[in-house]
Amino acid sequence: MKKFIGAGLVAGGLALLGWAGYSTLKPASHYAFAIAPVSQDEAREAASLGLAPETLQRIEIKSPEERRPIASGLVAQDGARLAPLVWRNEVTEPILFSDVSAADMAKVLAAIREHVPEDAVILAWWDLSRAIRVAAKRNAPLDDSDAAGLLIPLSWTEARETERARWGAGAPASSHESFGQFIDALTSDDETRGANLLAKLAGGKAAYVAVHISDVWKAAAARPERLSIGYKDFPASGVSHGVIKSATQWMRDNKIEGAFAAEPTGGALRLHYFTRKNDSGALIAKLLPFSTSNPAQLERLELVYQHKGWWVYRLKA
Repeated sequence: MKKFIGAGLVAGGLALLGWAGYSTLKPASHYAFAIAPVSQDEAREAASLGLAPETLQRIEIKSPEERRPIASGLVAQDGARLAPLVWRNEVTEPILFSDVSAADMAKVLAAIREHVPEDAVILAWWDLSRAIRVAAKRNAPLDDSDAAGLLIPLSWTEARETERARWGAGAPASSHESFGQFIDALTSDDETRGANLLAKLAGGKAAYVAVHISDVWKAAAARPERLSIGYKDFPASGVSHGVIKSATQWMRDNKIEGAFAAEPTGGALRLHYFTRKNDSGALIAKLLPFSTSNPAQLERLELVYQHKGWWVYRLKA
């Protein structure tokens, strides 16, 4: 098992930004969504995923105000569903998904193949579940016909239903109900109750749970009455301890009592924090490296792997 990072620290490499920060992007009335074959360079980049180039497609999201795509990614087909594998945002705010490199995705999927037996079930957000099914060849049954948790800017009102329909296409209508139970488990403030919900979704099989730091934002979007999360960026000084000290002082000054996770991103340190103290007790906060969490203290979930923003647990009986 890889050594996990101390509470409150999230490894860098993400470009996640809370929904509250999306207002700087203009409404998406004229954005363009295009799918095309992958280039030779992209095929080489994605070779570590173990998928043939002809099974991959490139997605570009363009805005008339920008010459370059504002977001792009590589997807594979999971039946009639799009399975995002690689994603790159070219603007500050992420569009649809947080940044994921081919190297990181390949590393996580390889670890899942190593740690999750073929006869076990692995429960994850619908986008990661699709990647697991396609590339890791493991039983990841969850999906969502409503594509919950897409990172859609608040101002992009015309895009919400379009993108939910696009990314939810191909998933059975019944998947939305079971995926809602998964969200209920992650947002439960009782570990036993949450674990029992997860075990029920696994249908009696040995089960594992994979979560990503972006999932806390997705869960907050799906259950705003249960989770309320915000962020603030602090200039990086090169000494993370000093930046975290400044960040926690800012929280005290603003009377924010919820748990936080600190994420190095570019030249800044991003503080993700719960705006309500009680939200820190949600199971997803305990599974991710928030300041009040400690995976070693979990009774029903055992950490088996961690890499950057990904955390994989074995669900105990």
